Amino acid sequence: MKKILNFSLAVLIAVSALQVQARNTDFSLNVLKEKGKTVSFTLNDIKKVDLSLYDANETLLHSEKLTAKGTINRTYDLKDLPDGTYFLEAETATKLARYKITLIGKIALMEKTASSEVFKPILNKKDGFVVMSILNLEKAPVQVRIYDEDNQEVYNVNELTDLFVNTKFDLNHTPAQKYTFVINYNGRQFQEIIAVK
Repeated sequence: MKKILNFSLAVLIAVSALQVQARNTDFSLNVLKEKGKTVSFTLNDIKKVDLSLYDANETLLHSEKLTAKGTINRTYDLKDLPDGTYFLEAETATKLARYKITLIGKIALMEKTASSEVFKPILNKKDGFVVMSILNLEKAPVQVRIYDEDNQEVYNVNELTDLFVNTKFDLNHTPAQKYTFVINYNGRQFQEIIAVK
């Protein structure tokens, strides 16, 4: 009975943390205007963001790191780029969002909603345990690999497909001081080093 109560409490805390993450770390991008091959947009509810512009072949064309207190306004002049499909990627500490830009002739069209949105994994450590939480909106397969300081794989799982992925790792009885968590899902790889001792 005690195990069931503890497990239920852990699940409740994890779901609450993910819901807070989804509400509090969201940002919104609003397309202000498209004039010729120029796009203007605003990022709301944001403190730090990395903006990157990619072509259809995933070649990075431009990137910048921005900080603000709430709102960031940006205008990109894309007149020197050939016709085609491009992607503006906005990355914060907890989320990656991609917006499609199409250049046709003398016109740039930017989609108002993200073509993809991925929440980053959250890793919390306490008393030799590491809890990994992911808000997996697309229920995509999640692969987790953990490596020790000698780059030896100590954990590998491939098929976590829940909406709320919440996994607890007990590293109390392992010899390493630090572990590298490599987490793959939704075509993205996230890596974080955790010192457990």
